[in-house]
Amino acid sequence: MTTAVDTVLRKTLRMLSAINEWTGITARNSAGMLLIAMTAIILVQIVFRYVLNDSLIWTEEVSKTLMVWGAFLIAPWAYRNGANVSIQMFTDELPLTLQRLLQLALNLLVIWIIVVFWSESFGMIDRGFSIKAASLPVQVGWFFIVVPFAFGAMLLVGVELLIRDMLALLHPKEEFEIAGADEIMEGK
Repeated sequence: MTTAVDTVLRKTLRMLSAINEWTGITARNSAGMLLIAMTAIILVQIVFRYVLNDSLIWTEEVSKTLMVWGAFLIAPWAYRNGANVSIQMFTDELPLTLQRLLQLALNLLVIWIIVVFWSESFGMIDRGFSIKAASLPVQVGWFFIVVPFAFGAMLLVGVELLIRDMLALLHPKEEFEIAGADEIMEGK
């Protein structure tokens, strides 16, 4: 029996799943490129410092910013694929329905935390525009631009996971897991 709510949930899930998959892969790949750039910048600094006996003042600030950007860009992908640290020893022993209810409650909590951080990130950016970077002629607010993007993307992922949890409770015999997420966790 398919209800109107069930139909809306399934359509919304398909749409969010496509958006989150594209956003996650794009952000993950961008984070990889930032890691490559950060490594190159650090290598340039090593050459300048130890070979040319001249230190570049901007490399530390830029490489730290790239590292933070990479962490924020990879966060939605990690959240969606379950690649964050989790302790399942307790929950694995619970009945399936209770596991799903607990997962739903945890996703609601995570969504609430993400909403709080997302709304606070705009103030952080605003305050950052009143501060100049130490080694570059740039306002620090530009370094923080990634934060609301990351939390916004994580919010979309949270809603997708919440819908998956609700559908799994409504239809216990159907599979609503993200395809390939278990392979990521197993390192395949």
